Amino acid sequence: MSLETLLVRLLLLHETATGYTNLPVSGVLDHAQRYVGWIFELGKLRVLDPDSAQGLPSRGRIAGGYGAYFFGPPYPMYLLLEIPNIDDPTELRLAALFCDYLLSALYAAGYREELERQARYDWLTGLGNRRALERRLADSLPTGWGLAFLDLDDLKKVNDSQGHQAGDQLLQRFAEALRQAGFEAFRLGGDEFAVLLSRQQVEKLYQVVGCFQVSYGFAWAEEGSGVVLLALADQRMYEQKHRKKTGRSV
Repeated sequence: MSLETLLVRLLLLHETATGYTNLPVSGVLDHAQRYVGWIFELGKLRVLDPDSAQGLPSRGRIAGGYGAYFFGPPYPMYLLLEIPNIDDPTELRLAALFCDYLLSALYAAGYREELERQARYDWLTGLGNRRALERRLADSLPTGWGLAFLDLDDLKKVNDSQGHQAGDQLLQRFAEALRQAGFEAFRLGGDEFAVLLSRQQVEKLYQVVGCFQVSYGFAWAEEGSGVVLLALADQRMYEQKHRKKTGRSV
């Protein structure tokens, strides 16, 4: 290989690495698969699931190419760079460099996605959190839809009598029941949940909650939009709790 050819390929490799900037994990892989043929003649990049890559080295030369294991997040995968002339020392070095850039880009994209997921989803139940709800409400809801607030009153009793693990399991089962019923639900913190649904679906929501032997508070709001709707439902839940404490009918 001439020096001029090597420099051109190194420039293409650098251009490929520059293109990874700010792409999601799927975008990084798509970009690498498009450009690999520019750098390596007849080269291909395959993505294998870990089970299919058993017995292959975590990083290094393999028969017909170069392999590298990506541990995630968001999920592990095996990168198989197929190069017919991998026995050539220069090709091997270029393959290692290509995978260095690719792995760095995947880790950067993966951790960005993980931080975003943690910022928008409740760690215990997997439902969206308050931030996710506020972003969702920035989009207009369909006509006839509103926001239901739910407050599981008996969670503290469960925690005190059976332990916090039992309380966590109750919250997880409750969240899973909402998911299984097809509701767009969010956990706002503690024992408070929010559900976006139509007025016609409220009865179905009552049925889901009724399967759990807990008392609960319920507040509904459909006037307004965005944070106004959220504030209105929050205020009505507060008023309901106050009436319960003072012994007034709800």
